[in-house]
Amino acid sequence: MGDRPVGERGPAFQRFETLAPGASREEYFAALRAAIAEHYLAEPGNPYRESGRSSGEARWEETRRCLAEPVDRDGHFMDVGCANGLLLETLMRWCLEKGIAVAPHGIDFVPELVELARARHPAHAESFAVGNVWDWQPRRRYDYVRLSVEIVRAEDRAELVRRVTERALAPGGRLIATHYRNEGEERIDVAELLERVGHRVAGTGRAPGVELAWTR
Repeated sequence: MGDRPVGERGPAFQRFETLAPGASREEYFAALRAAIAEHYLAEPGNPYRESGRSSGEARWEETRRCLAEPVDRDGHFMDVGCANGLLLETLMRWCLEKGIAVAPHGIDFVPELVELARARHPAHAESFAVGNVWDWQPRRRYDYVRLSVEIVRAEDRAELVRRVTERALAPGGRLIATHYRNEGEERIDVAELLERVGHRVAGTGRAPGVELAWTR
């Protein structure tokens, strides 16, 4: 599952934005998948657009390097909503600067994006899968799991965190919860959300348009 799209609104995104509040989860996810595919795949060959952003390398680092802060030891890193795998590629590099090695894993519910991620990480192509995190049954557990909490409706966020924790996080592993906020959107307190689900928060971080918190 990818991040919710940002920037200009195409027809699929407009349909997602005007989805009826009482729409089923199936309708919600179908509309979100179409909006993400429309936005992320609009500029083939632009790796930033294929990761949901279109403002280039400097802005990418400004808003994504913070995700390396919670990584404090070697391990397997699952990126939920991996898109084209660019975040994992740059995260691996930023972690190596700290002397830490992470093995990349990803899941996304847009098949075309998963294919791009596999091409970006050919040595780890089997570590990327197509799927919806809501009903995902991972093949293994991971030392780190990054999860964007805004990918589901507010009433489903706590349950999403519980499902990912129970199914995907290794014993002693670290959940990294993020909120990518578009201009004008209300901030989600990701630390409070983790605590409400029963996690102890080890740290928090912030970058332009990004909130994150991670567990002990």
